Amino acid sequence: MRSAVIWLLDANALADADCDRFLACLSEPELLRYRRFLRPLRQREFLLGRILLRFAVAQLAGIAFEAVELIERQGRAPQLRLPVACPVMPQFSLSHSRGWVACATSADTPVGIDIEALDSGRDVEALARSAFSSAESNWLSGRPDAERVETFYALWSAKEALYKLMSNQGADVVSPELVVGGLRLQSGPGWHARNWSQQGFAISLCSREELTSVEQVHLHGATPCAWRQQLIA
Repeated sequence: MRSAVIWLLDANALADADCDRFLACLSEPELLRYRRFLRPLRQREFLLGRILLRFAVAQLAGIAFEAVELIERQGRAPQLRLPVACPVMPQFSLSHSRGWVACATSADTPVGIDIEALDSGRDVEALARSAFSSAESNWLSGRPDAERVETFYALWSAKEALYKLMSNQGADVVSPELVVGGLRLQSGPGWHARNWSQQGFAISLCSREELTSVEQVHLHGATPCAWRQQLIA
């Protein structure tokens, strides 16, 4: 049975003082990158993404939060450095949107995740014509008006998650068509997709192998200790 966990954290819900305490957990390269972000929200998303990743990996690997090291890589996802005796090497992916941070982990298969806030004020058909293939754009145009925004973001997030899955495996990324013959695909050679729409967000998870189960965990509280207590309760 192949499984994955999606960890969700609302960075907007944490006080500035709580976020500032997390800075001590970052490595010097991570701090340098953090300081390069000009917008406070983007700084917060980066910071809590790194903290959430450490927590998620520690939970999956059964090791201490402090034992998870992240190595920054230019233009790529960070690399994990875990204790030699660690029984698993977790696969992971990170995403963020409007203050929400999502982290997917799996011990069984590479994954890619994307989270997108639904924005009904955007011209999604114009965006689709510029970002999607003609088949994908035409398929979106055929959706009922009431569903079009949600459907656009579901497709957009699926394409982003698939890109992350493929690029994290070191493959030459050629974005595959997600609409063929007027049908929306949920799988293809080397990938399988799942989608959710909740709390005003579209979430997509792509995996190399088909997953038997996917658990979602929405964390509350301001510290990894509080998050662990939530899991025990």
